[in-house]
Amino acid sequence: MRGLVGLVLLVGLLVGCGDSTGDPAGVREPTGTPRSAVFEPGQLVWAQRSTVHVGDTTYDVSPQLVRSMSWTPYGLYLEVTQDPNNGPFHEVFYVGAAMEPVNDVYTNLITSPDGELAAWIERNGPKRPSGRVAQVVVVDTRTGGRIYESADGMGGEEGDDLADLYEELPPSVIDLTDDQLVWRNSAGSGAVVTTDLRTGESTASDDEPDLKPTSGYEYWSPDGRYRVDATTTGKLRVRHVQVDFGHRFQTQGGWLDDHTMLVLAQDHYPMSFDPTVPDTTPGFLLACDLDAGTCEQLAEVEGAREVAFPGVDAEY
Repeated sequence: MRGLVGLVLLVGLLVGCGDSTGDPAGVREPTGTPRSAVFEPGQLVWAQRSTVHVGDTTYDVSPQLVRSMSWTPYGLYLEVTQDPNNGPFHEVFYVGAAMEPVNDVYTNLITSPDGELAAWIERNGPKRPSGRVAQVVVVDTRTGGRIYESADGMGGEEGDDLADLYEELPPSVIDLTDDQLVWRNSAGSGAVVTTDLRTGESTASDDEPDLKPTSGYEYWSPDGRYRVDATTTGKLRVRHVQVDFGHRFQTQGGWLDDHTMLVLAQDHYPMSFDPTVPDTTPGFLLACDLDAGTCEQLAEVEGAREVAFPGVDAEY
């Protein structure tokens, strides 16, 4: 992908979905000192309160509590707080020794499947007649440098109430791969924008994107062979290959490979709890091979309601 980005630059590309304000919206070469890879692909990664587990290694990020996380080979994006009820919530980049603040993350942060790119919406983008508008940004995680940003469809015309606009139509990132970004702006009823990260060109549509997400309420395995229905709270139903999870309740924890699903299983599922007090609900981390229809227990957890997994929707 980096070679394609360089080719784009050589031909002087600065086009795409920029609007009439002339805001730059092209793909560019990342800048910054390259980071070293610190986390190997395929390791079991999860967090519970102030403890982050990566393979057989644990990291203590206290007094912060981890609310959500995203994986890259160069570090983990963590959403942390000291007050899970009231916040504030902060996004940081964690490499196992120090936390580097990630400023102005307005809505959800996601990473590409290989962890080489990250994307989010930030609030303080370009200045327009009614104030600074939100914009989508894409970052090369190896360097921390931005390769793309756009405020197309984010309003800002004279008389716009931006706070009201973003409350009613919050922009968000939807999907990210090594060559494509799908995001929602605040134009009209919220257009879905698909951006080609090789060329910077974008198309907008009022229709919902035809994607195969790998987490959420209805999703697919990364190889697209298995569809999972999680619309019933605490239950996972795999189409055509129902797995015996061995426990009454299940929550998805991401994917260990193309067809092996990480599952947090429980026999008790309290519907509410106080997040300021350590949870004691027992849980079991399972690796469920959908090809074989079997599950292997990886670890036991005390405090299942506090577990966070990378790449899994925070609201799920």
